[in-house]
Amino acid sequence: MKMVLKTFLIFLFSCSLFAQEQIRVMGYNLLNYPNNRSGTNITAIEPFYKKIINTINPDALVVVEMVQQAGVNQFLTNVLGNDYSAATVTIKGTNSSGDDGNNCAFYYKPSKLTLIESKEIPARTRVISSFKVVHNTTKDTLIILGVHLKANVFNSDNVLNQEKRTDAVISLRNETVKYRANANFLVCGDFNIFSSNEKAFQKLIDKSTSGYAIDMLNVTGNWSANPTFSSVSTYSANKLDTRLDMILISQGLQDKGGVDYINDSYKIFGNDNNHFSKAVNQGVNTWFLNDASMGTALVLASDHLPIYADFSFGVATNIDRYNSLPEKFELEQNYPNPFNPTTTINYKLQSASHVTLKVYDVLGREVATLVDEYKPAGNHSTLFMPRLEQGKAGALSSSFSSGVYFYRLTAKNHSPSSQHGFAQTRKMLFLK
Repeated sequence: MKMVLKTFLIFLFSCSLFAQEQIRVMGYNLLNYPNNRSGTNITAIEPFYKKIINTINPDALVVVEMVQQAGVNQFLTNVLGNDYSAATVTIKGTNSSGDDGNNCAFYYKPSKLTLIESKEIPARTRVISSFKVVHNTTKDTLIILGVHLKANVFNSDNVLNQEKRTDAVISLRNETVKYRANANFLVCGDFNIFSSNEKAFQKLIDKSTSGYAIDMLNVTGNWSANPTFSSVSTYSANKLDTRLDMILISQGLQDKGGVDYINDSYKIFGNDNNHFSKAVNQGVNTWFLNDASMGTALVLASDHLPIYADFSFGVATNIDRYNSLPEKFELEQNYPNPFNPTTTINYKLQSASHVTLKVYDVLGREVATLVDEYKPAGNHSTLFMPRLEQGKAGALSSSFSSGVYFYRLTAKNHSPSSQHGFAQTRKMLFLK
């Protein structure tokens, strides 16, 4: 009996040691909060921020264009509330050309994360902010670098501004090259870079030395005013046609073990790839089919769209998820479950297949299609947002009710018409 009990306790300890926890990191340009509102009182704007952030529900939030420490405190009190704590390095006002000070602030949930270091990295134009956090349960650490690189001045030569951005990135790389091998860090903010060919971006992703960053969206070319890259545009909410805001990750977050980036979790909130050169609240936006007021909130809150990505903490290092293909097809249990407002669904493909992932209510009615495309072999992940999904055949779905839902994965080799493949269904619980 003692041996059985000892084995059981070892098992429980092993489970707790490698228990995975999910953390969401969000970036947002606040448009000179709380100033520069063309006469609009900021108290009329703050409810829009609150609506957006409550929906995304980040555990860590990097914001830029924050004016003065008083603004940092006001945003915490009026928008975020008691669930968050704030941290900054050096907050100063900016001069007319935006060439002084640092306007980045960091907010986090102390219930999940503990801040162990705030650090200023000197850089041209604006310093770079470094915040190191440790997960309260798994004890994994993550360094979050907040950046707001020099913007272009369109009515004058912008070559100088490109040089300023490059110099700032060199300062950043001089810092990250000091990190240990496979360090867990990410770079988040408003990069003001218009093309993957710009020297600043090339230096960020240069793998010739350690400390490089990885673009999870992996898009190359001129991102500005180019419909080819409409899906990655973050600016502006009134005329969406440029990529400025990004989250870039380290090789350590890409590799297995410790802290992992969750595949396909990187999102641009409000960009449904149907609003190139349009306001995101013009017509139907599939991000907020049942709440058109969300589009209005995005347009009035800022000229940028928020971005976010999810990360797993406490990933066991003996699971080779990246260097080997899955041995079988599998649909995993969603996490978290029960959930509100979002949950992540992971699945494994032993071979390349046409995949459909659909959600059904308890009466067997299809209420959402999450995936319907050809996917390569490997591990995949998708995010389910019940109140923001599009129903069958593009119809607008009704508001989701609390209760049990079923999600079903089908994977067919070669083509959607193939008669042979894999199918699995699981149950999940949505609580409002």
